[in-house]
Amino acid sequence: MFSFAVDYFVMVFVASMGVMQAAASIGGLRGLLVFKNPLIARALGIVVAIAAVAWFFLVTERNVNDYEGGLDSNQQGLLFFLGVAASGIFTCVLTSVVNRRMADSRRGGKLEVPLTPTLSHRERGHDPAEAGLGALRGGTWWQAVRRNYRYWFGEARCWRTRIKRYFSG
Repeated sequence: MFSFAVDYFVMVFVASMGVMQAAASIGGLRGLLVFKNPLIARALGIVVAIAAVAWFFLVTERNVNDYEGGLDSNQQGLLFFLGVAASGIFTCVLTSVVNRRMADSRRGGKLEVPLTPTLSHRERGHDPAEAGLGALRGGTWWQAVRRNYRYWFGEARCWRTRIKRYFSG
């Protein structure tokens, strides 16, 4: 049973790595690509995802009931979640190391104008298209986290002012 669980975790981990590479290549998120060429990343991502599932089912008999040594639904759900989460974390760390020389957006990750709560995003030098997953189009995950942390916590009044309207009448 332990081997079955480990095999399932490895299959989910590897397959989700492949799917993330293919999706990042299709979405143009260069900061999440292990390989610089999006076509190579897409092709290898699809091949790796299919190969992981094929390996899992072709190596040995996997159609086993949970009372005969297979995984019950709770174990399978937990292992799936852990495999995808571990794959996401591993992808973010690996691509941040591999792509560390990638240009951090257009400004090198620095805000051009000091933060003040009265300025809009664009006036501050923070493009909304570079927020969230859009930040991974021109920088790594680590660079995006640093840039967003600097933006939200560079001046405490900024984020307090931006969320105040949600908590007051």
